[in-house]
Amino acid sequence: ARRRREGRGGRKKTPTTTPRRTMASPVAHAPSLGARSLGSRRVDRSSRLRRRPVDGHARSSSHRRSLAVAAEGKKVVFVGGTGRVGSSAAAALLRQEPGVALVLAGRTESSFAAAVERHPSLRSTSCAFAACDCSDRASLASVIAGADLVVHSAGPFQGGGDECAVLDAAIANGVPYLDVCDDAEYAKTCKSKSKAAANAGVPCVTTGGIYPGVSNLMAAEMISQNRASADEAEAGANEVEYVLYNYFCSGSGGVGDTILATSYMLCGEDVVCWDKGERVVTRPATQRKVVDFGKKCGKREVFLYNLPETTSARETWGAETVKARFGTNPGLWNGAMALMANLVPKETLLSKDFARSLATFTAPIVRAVDAVVGERTAMRVDVKLKGGALAGAIYNHPRLSEAVGDATAAFCAAMLRGETDPGVWYPEEAGAVKDRARLLEAAAVGCDNYEMNKAAWMLESKPINLGFGMYLEL
Repeated sequence: ARRRREGRGGRKKTPTTTPRRTMASPVAHAPSLGARSLGSRRVDRSSRLRRRPVDGHARSSSHRRSLAVAAEGKKVVFVGGTGRVGSSAAAALLRQEPGVALVLAGRTESSFAAAVERHPSLRSTSCAFAACDCSDRASLASVIAGADLVVHSAGPFQGGGDECAVLDAAIANGVPYLDVCDDAEYAKTCKSKSKAAANAGVPCVTTGGIYPGVSNLMAAEMISQNRASADEAEAGANEVEYVLYNYFCSGSGGVGDTILATSYMLCGEDVVCWDKGERVVTRPATQRKVVDFGKKCGKREVFLYNLPETTSARETWGAETVKARFGTNPGLWNGAMALMANLVPKETLLSKDFARSLATFTAPIVRAVDAVVGERTAMRVDVKLKGGALAGAIYNHPRLSEAVGDATAAFCAAMLRGETDPGVWYPEEAGAVKDRARLLEAAAVGCDNYEMNKAAWMLESKPINLGFGMYLEL
């Protein structure tokens, strides 16, 4: 019963399907899995997503150009742009939008030099460094002046972060704003400023990275498509019963010390989630669950953490059950996180100084393990409407450091196209992104397994095609 409640049982309806990607690798998906077969009838109502390319690694530069817009002369400022997330996003945006002018704002020129070393494409006349201190309003105002977009990646956002100083500066100076926040409280504070942003005519998106961010849009797209095909005569058929977010990353994903510190701070935050309409508060790194992330990743253990997409999904769709889980590899790291959450006082874990010191101390060990396990990342999102429609999606990428850049750059490109309304939005809200399919296409450019809006069992890592539309799940 518990498994059915969380989306692994009961197949009342198969969702509207989209063509399965054909991979260039030896384990390419069979074309017969492209759409659900009902006898001799082939069903496919998801024509919007057919624009996706067939192979994450074989996409050509011409495909990237097809996603680009006329961004010639547009200026994008990355606050925290010399860090790993910011520099990866800047490099990805430069690939998507070759005509854009980039400013990487950070504390020191040495950090800018390190960013360019990681991403040689940033060694360009289109990219410049600017010294910036987020705690200094005058410094922020000077850096973002005249920009067409400011991207905030200067974490950690836990513990209040910069207290929304970058967002406040963006609204005050009339500059569109995007952040890659992964903290529930920080996101709520950003959201509380929506009226001020709307009054100033400033478009803003919070939690617009990979997860949260792209994961929210995956859920939104599936809900939208399945609502369109639901039986409207059935009362409440379009209401959302559950949204389940599950994430995996090998090792640390090649991230920097700042994101390591963020992970440690999450072990000090109580988890807020919803189960059958009831708000539940529980400890972090609990409620272990094994989730199948499909081919290239397989089954992995994941644990509850306090992530902002649970709150935004509840607010946006009124979903009765919303949970977000995360896991890593090797399993020893999961055990260490659970041990930390249970033994170390919350006040200590939520201390930025303690988290930074711990991140610095453990970084050499983490890097050594990363060299062995790699940095593969995967998302699995499952949704269910009360009318019975079940749908799942998978995003599987070999390198988190690249995936987070592509995802953030895809949000940037959408905002530069003018797809965001004034106000502060969560990614899944209608005012955030007008063309979700296009953004998802750009964000998934490097994936080697990307599936949208499929029956849950079709996402499993070892489905066997028995023919005549029948499959055996192992």
